[in-house]
Amino acid sequence: MIGFSFLYPKFLLLLFLVPLFVFVYFFSIVYTKKRAFVFSNFEAMERFYGLEFFSRNFFALYLNITVLVLMVLAIAGTSVSFDVDTSDFSFVVLIDSSDSMSTKDISPTRFEAAKRSARDFVDLLPLGVEVGIVSFSGDAVVLQELDVSKIKAKMAISSASFGDVHGTNIYNALITANKLFGDRKMKAIILISDGQLNVADSPQVVSYIKRSGLVVHTIAIGTEEGGLTEYNALSKLDEDFLRSVALSSDGQFFRATDIENLGLSFTTLAEETNRRVTLDLSFYLLLASITIFSILWILYSLRFKAVP
Repeated sequence: MIGFSFLYPKFLLLLFLVPLFVFVYFFSIVYTKKRAFVFSNFEAMERFYGLEFFSRNFFALYLNITVLVLMVLAIAGTSVSFDVDTSDFSFVVLIDSSDSMSTKDISPTRFEAAKRSARDFVDLLPLGVEVGIVSFSGDAVVLQELDVSKIKAKMAISSASFGDVHGTNIYNALITANKLFGDRKMKAIILISDGQLNVADSPQVVSYIKRSGLVVHTIAIGTEEGGLTEYNALSKLDEDFLRSVALSSDGQFFRATDIENLGLSFTTLAEETNRRVTLDLSFYLLLASITIFSILWILYSLRFKAVP
């Protein structure tokens, strides 16, 4: 069963502007028509002003009303609830943004491959799963709090850039991710990295994972042969570390080139269950209204131009 709810229902009163829009539109047609009768040469005026005095452009009216309705629903904080097969887990994706990720042994760079893998993972998630995004180097930066919106998550991933603080502090990144989960019990992390740990050590990282009850799935970015960073330093993939992190937390290990296997193995990653999911539609409604408004503005502007 599908249900709708509104965070600010009082703003729905703005929908009464719709009949006002319709009234003004038809009143303007009648008014323009009456003024047009004062002149004898309608065709000359239409050519001169570029107007169609007796045009009833209902399509433009419908689009304007649609923009208004979408904006009102967005401001009102519209949400939709429904039952769906989804995951018990909430996920935080950790993207390594340290200097070693500038290595080009994976095209175009490890960092871009990591971002691509992160977006692919988000696409694999069933509807209604909470996902947060964190990039890390010597420090950790939260790019997206836990949210069920895949669009927001992928936008956050695309905005990720190399860290300002040198180093690869996976320990701090795990602490940051764990804080995002709050009091959630079913929490899993997707760690996308080349495994070049240089802050803290492997036993300390594994110990924290076990104490916090985290499940960590790792995606390896890089090759065993390695490559040169932008500082001409040789950087190799530390696969052993990433495997040990995954195995110690009952997670799974993947290579970036095997991202398709995430889909095949998703039953063990996600553990699907049926529950009621609530999606906040405000972002999508606002995006749709801006898109339609932009189309209207372009069409209105071209109306007075000569288009070849």
